[in-house]
Amino acid sequence: MKRSGRVARTALAVVTVLLAGVALNGHSAEPTEELTVLGPWTDDEEVAFRAVLEKFRKSSGIHARYQGHRDVSQVLQVAIERDRPPDVAVLPRVNDLQRYVNAGRLVPLEGPITTDPGAAPQLVKLAPKVGEVRDKLPYAVSVTTHLKSVVWYAPTELKRFGQSAPSTWDELVGLTQRRIGAEQVRWCLGMSAQSVSGWPGTDWIEDILLHRSGEDSYEKWTRGDLHWNSPEVKGAWETWGALLGVSSEQTARASLYTTFQTAAKGLFPREVEKGDGEKVVIPPRCHLDHQGSFVVRKYPRKPSTPTNADPPFTFFSTPPIGPKATQSLHEVSDDVAVMFRHTRDSKDVKDSDNTERARELMSYLASEQAQTAWREPTEGVAFSRRGDAPEPQDRVLAAVAEQLRTGTLCWDASDLMPAAMATAFERAILVYLEAPERLDSLLAELEKLRDKGPKAEWLDLTCVSPRERGPER
Repeated sequence: MKRSGRVARTALAVVTVLLAGVALNGHSAEPTEELTVLGPWTDDEEVAFRAVLEKFRKSSGIHARYQGHRDVSQVLQVAIERDRPPDVAVLPRVNDLQRYVNAGRLVPLEGPITTDPGAAPQLVKLAPKVGEVRDKLPYAVSVTTHLKSVVWYAPTELKRFGQSAPSTWDELVGLTQRRIGAEQVRWCLGMSAQSVSGWPGTDWIEDILLHRSGEDSYEKWTRGDLHWNSPEVKGAWETWGALLGVSSEQTARASLYTTFQTAAKGLFPREVEKGDGEKVVIPPRCHLDHQGSFVVRKYPRKPSTPTNADPPFTFFSTPPIGPKATQSLHEVSDDVAVMFRHTRDSKDVKDSDNTERARELMSYLASEQAQTAWREPTEGVAFSRRGDAPEPQDRVLAAVAEQLRTGTLCWDASDLMPAAMATAFERAILVYLEAPERLDSLLAELEKLRDKGPKAEWLDLTCVSPRERGPER
């Protein structure tokens, strides 16, 4: 899928700004202890990350000049084409990593970060899939992890329907059919998102396939070895469609024009002021929200209370679908940091100095100190694969951390696909919700792209069990 001219021009404009005062490779008019960092966070998320970088500056004396952009991949591609990549980039999706490793653009991690036992689960090891066969090396570090195999809900709302959290898929289906009079338990559905729409739906398909067909089939799919029109993949789409009632309900189609943030807020009652100044409470618009743990920051309420009362919201894990024991499997996504190799002036001593500074920053981002630094500005909604990450005080957030610590973590499937494949997947989600009868043709199109696409760009990161992550510290 081609990017729009507006997106390309915006990306070029951002890169031009970045190049204006300090080149993206760290060169400047006067030598300074500073690095350039590109990342996906803007607005309040940018404020939180800048606070983390400020603590790094105070401890190291190195200033990390940060630029946030929602479409990091596009901005980064323009910078690479101009041979001025940032020293460090934080990527919200890992599907470009294999291409960068194949092209020799990333610097493998060395030093303390590779010997820190707590950071070991955060390291992403890859090997080039072109040219000579080489061992896998750590090229990226996960700085934040988001739990995705969860459904958020307000306990008081489910109790109003005489229901509690389901433990099986049949119970979940039954819950969505529950009514009080004309009111039905509804999903908070929003497929629209800034820069990329459709990904909330890909999360659904991935989660259902994982809990319906199991770890082996899921990993085969994420490597590009499972056909899109296979019974496993098609069955995941049909299971999702049946749950939402896409053939008859308008809710699914309305989600095409609703952002995931707006949909998430529908989980809560709203207080509005009438014309006479009187305030009235509008009941929640929906009752179940299938979103990653990052969505908690979009909710208008804190996760729990200091008393033994029901929290304003909590979650249940995606239940198994069928006979396979999949309760311990959790889909996750990660924001990962990487170091870029500067091909121009590569022998310049300043470039070498910046590489060492970048290594310091990478080690810091993987450290327990950095994980602690995330807590306050993110209101505790900062989770990590790190073995000794501090546990949140909040009971709902602590339950998220427990899932990440004890479950088998499987990478978000679309994050492991080549960018073109992931984009086509997202587009197919939007078409399917509008026209579910086109499922067979959509899967045929996706299969054709899988078959003809670049095999060397698929990532082969496997699910990781607690045993493979090593003993807790």
